[in-house]
Amino acid sequence: MTPKQRPELTGPAPEIVAVFGRLAGVGATTTAVNLALGLAAAGRSVLLLDLDPEGGASRAMGVAERERGGTGRVLRERAITRDMIVATQVPQLYLAPASPELASVTEALGEDDDPLTRLYQALATLPALSLDFDHVVLDCPPSLDALTSNALIAAHRILLPLAAETPALDELPALLKQVNELRAGRPQPLYGLYLLIGMRGATATSRNLIDQVRREHGRMTLATEIPFDVRLSKAETPTQPLLASGLTREISQAYLGLAAEWLMLSETGDRPDGSWRPKSSEERRARHRARLTQAIEDWRLDPLSRLYDPEQAMRHQDSQALGALFEAAAPRRRFSLAWRPGRATWLVLTLLLLAVGLSVWLHPWLTDKQRRLELAARFIGSAHHWEAGSQLLARADERAYRELLLAAQLLDTNRARLIACAERATSSGPAECLVVLPSMEANP
Repeated sequence: MTPKQRPELTGPAPEIVAVFGRLAGVGATTTAVNLALGLAAAGRSVLLLDLDPEGGASRAMGVAERERGGTGRVLRERAITRDMIVATQVPQLYLAPASPELASVTEALGEDDDPLTRLYQALATLPALSLDFDHVVLDCPPSLDALTSNALIAAHRILLPLAAETPALDELPALLKQVNELRAGRPQPLYGLYLLIGMRGATATSRNLIDQVRREHGRMTLATEIPFDVRLSKAETPTQPLLASGLTREISQAYLGLAAEWLMLSETGDRPDGSWRPKSSEERRARHRARLTQAIEDWRLDPLSRLYDPEQAMRHQDSQALGALFEAAAPRRRFSLAWRPGRATWLVLTLLLLAVGLSVWLHPWLTDKQRRLELAARFIGSAHHWEAGSQLLARADERAYRELLLAAQLLDTNRARLIACAERATSSGPAECLVVLPSMEANP
């Protein structure tokens, strides 16, 4: 990768990352290997240095120990040359394997006047290589010895995998103090120290411990959490990176999230101080994850890739063939509804349907004369609805409306006559009471 092809980075180039687990079994080597692969999937050129005499990172990348080259020579010669590194199965990911002499070099460091800056001096020779790296990932042994100290002094960023267990959390303050004392006064700038939490179980105790770490160490703690996988015991050292063997496992998805979050460390956020708003951060990580997933899947499907998986490629081809057959057999769609209505829209549509149904039901009553008469009669039966019923009756049959008014007038007149007659009969004896009879010719 030439400088013109290098992705835009706001941090140092190459960025040197030391991955250090204070205790064995916290997944430091697995983290270093999969972080390196994730960065390579993002289009970055990555160099992975295996500084652990056990050689776990070398085995995970499928590279056996070599008599020539490797990190033993890197430390002994204080330089990195092309014959010390090898290409791996992952495009743009190179490895300096742990050579057999690494253990003896550790003993020789004690006789040096400045034994802790050898790796720093070696990494300073990287610009002389024909390869141009964006990231250098250092896999450290699980002890704060001379090899780890060399890595911590040479790093721009330090990543500490941490088990969510009480003993590990109790030792964390002392460990952070040791790292700070080791880095004090060193020429290499330290841009950040980050804690990566590993969960052994989704229990209330572990959740409380994780909350405690986040509360006490704030932004040092990464958002990603790595679940414990019983298949990754020390007796079963992975022979290939988890991200290269498949992305369906929960732990593989977690390491995808770690790589996506690490890419964001060198990016400027959308806040004035350069940080990310929570929603923007989630969306950005999701875009990185999707891009990393697609790149890894493409490697496994490409026959020219060293990660080519024939079974995966066959399943992919079968899936495409079945999809094509289904599309050919399926009826042609005249249109597709891309819009999905929400609750408010459904409520408005329901009310409109009810209004239309009610208007359809009332339409015959309002247009048919006989039904208007029946409806008016029902309304008039109640004194409360007299006005509405009489108006409806006037619209339905004008003559019937006039007769109704005449009957009401006669009723009021005769009621007054009968009341007066009854009063006279009480005071003077029997009396003749006359009432007014309706006349069909009358015009109210």
